[in-house]
Amino acid sequence: MKGTLKNIIAAVFLLAVMIYIYSCDSKGTLVTPPPPAHDTNIYGNGNGKITFYRTKQIEGNISVKVSSYILNDSTVWQTAPPCDTNKAVSKILPAGNYKITIEGASFLCNYDVKVEEKICKLINYTDCANGYVGCYPLEGTWLRTSDGPCPNCKGLKVMFSDSIGEVVYTPPGCRFPLSDIKWKNFIFDNCTVLDIARDEYGGSPEYQTSNVQFFSKDSLMIKGPSGDIPYTRISYTNVKKSKNINRTPFDNGVHTTGLQTGR
Repeated sequence: MKGTLKNIIAAVFLLAVMIYIYSCDSKGTLVTPPPPAHDTNIYGNGNGKITFYRTKQIEGNISVKVSSYILNDSTVWQTAPPCDTNKAVSKILPAGNYKITIEGASFLCNYDVKVEEKICKLINYTDCANGYVGCYPLEGTWLRTSDGPCPNCKGLKVMFSDSIGEVVYTPPGCRFPLSDIKWKNFIFDNCTVLDIARDEYGGSPEYQTSNVQFFSKDSLMIKGPSGDIPYTRISYTNVKKSKNINRTPFDNGVHTTGLQTGR
């Protein structure tokens, strides 16, 4: 009788152990979860980094504008620095697309940069490498640095203010008289301007739609049907200006027919 009771107790104990083990295996109550994966991004979760440098001196203080940040750069490198050096101007940013503007006294350059997680990108802005200048305001006095198709007009000065560009100095023999309205209707969004052209005798002016290509803040090319004419900004201040936009025989509309020789 006693042996039978012992056998029953042992069987009940074994059954309980088996039920407990089965319960643990099926429900996982005793299984320890794996530790969370370690974040290996040294820039922070979801972030990347941009580092800026140049290998030539640039006139004036250099400011780097990215997102809502303005950074200042004064270092000229002999060669490209390591991307993660703490001596170069850099910024850690959330992954995404950014427009970057780098500006000096006359230097301008824009970049469209994609910041990627865990990645550091070097931007060499020397000579605006792989960037673009864009379009900038025309206000100020501009010096024509080439005759182009127009004889004796190197040295012409055009002062742009109040949406018109008036001739404030004309070299001897140049077909554009003083107070001529050389430029008007500058459109910033597509960087175009109406540029007056004259025939070989200085008459019959017509306005031609021309592209304005900036090389820097103070250097541009007027690119129109009559040719490409370079100008340099020599002043941001206003000089004597008549503001008489009716000095030329014709100053309305856009005409490009039959007049390709004078600018």
